[in-house]
Amino acid sequence: MPSDSVQSLLSSTISNFQIAPDVQAISRINDHIRILKSARDWERDQMLDILRSLSRRLELAKTAATVHSAPTRRSHTEKILELDRQKFSLAKTINELESAYHSSESTLARLNEELERVKNEDVMAEASGAQQDPTILLLKIYRSLGISLEDDGMGGYGRVLVRSHQNNDIHVLSMDKEYSNFFIANYIWDMM
Repeated sequence: MPSDSVQSLLSSTISNFQIAPDVQAISRINDHIRILKSARDWERDQMLDILRSLSRRLELAKTAATVHSAPTRRSHTEKILELDRQKFSLAKTINELESAYHSSESTLARLNEELERVKNEDVMAEASGAQQDPTILLLKIYRSLGISLEDDGMGGYGRVLVRSHQNNDIHVLSMDKEYSNFFIANYIWDMM
């Protein structure tokens, strides 16, 4: 009889973990990252083409400035300075785009590692290996999401610490009775 209850408990636990939406979300994220990468690559290539064109124009302007008389040298000097400003502005934009690209790549790598870890987890082995209190299992799930509950010393929870991996921040929410469960849940998800 106990093995039937364990099997039914495991069966109900497994059926409650619906990972299909998560897998689909990760797939959509991967698609978005791939599209974003190609768009950034295209934009970077365009910026590099513009930068090369501006560099050629700058060189032509420099050579033309040496040929012309003094009054036109001033206008050429101003033009060269303007082109230099544009060149540095484009270089800065390219640098920012490359930084964003590398950040997206690291996020993609982290998500792929997480996906592989989730795919390789043996749920049945973990569940049968050690019978754990459901509260402990819930706390492990919360911690894996970046949520930590602090004991208030009276058998309840006094504060919630929410770690935002995206912003690299920690947010604290006091578990006062004045807040509804709906408000607390929305606050936690918004801060994640």
